[in-house]
Amino acid sequence: MKIAFVGPAAVGKDVASDYIAKKFNLTHIPTGDIVREYVKKNNLGTLDRANVRIIAKKMRDEQGGDILVKIALENHPDNVVLSGLRAVDEIYTLKKLGGKVVALNAPMDKRFEWAKIRGRIGDHISFEDFKAIENKEYSDKDKNSQNVAPVMALADYEVMNDGNLDSLFKKLDAINF
Repeated sequence: MKIAFVGPAAVGKDVASDYIAKKFNLTHIPTGDIVREYVKKNNLGTLDRANVRIIAKKMRDEQGGDILVKIALENHPDNVVLSGLRAVDEIYTLKKLGGKVVALNAPMDKRFEWAKIRGRIGDHISFEDFKAIENKEYSDKDKNSQNVAPVMALADYEVMNDGNLDSLFKKLDAINF
């Protein structure tokens, strides 16, 4: 079983992935962690959101648009949940391998609050900056850049994460993977 959760920043992709991984005894691999590890290993700067986005694009440009899926599946070719795919080639490759994709969405104001609680490097910014970054990540003419909207459009399922965790988990339980 291969499942991926996609969507904008701080929408609950990792929470949903952890829940489904536990439910089906799968391994959860956040693709953002793959990029952050690559940044650290190669001394490519800070782990803030902007730099991670730049390095992910560079990885896709140099190693193929689906490199993050390939890296994720190297050690876990089956029974995996991926979170944070951002490029259409990643989705195409996962689907060719029989994977299913779930698009999560939530109101921007909720996601902004969740980002502050999450507390990753770069999450403590103004709402205006959060919106500006979101607009930059939502759609880009370069297929190896972050393209949240086109990626979400390729999803097999859509879930609105606009309530509490119990509500999210009930919505996830209703999906027939």
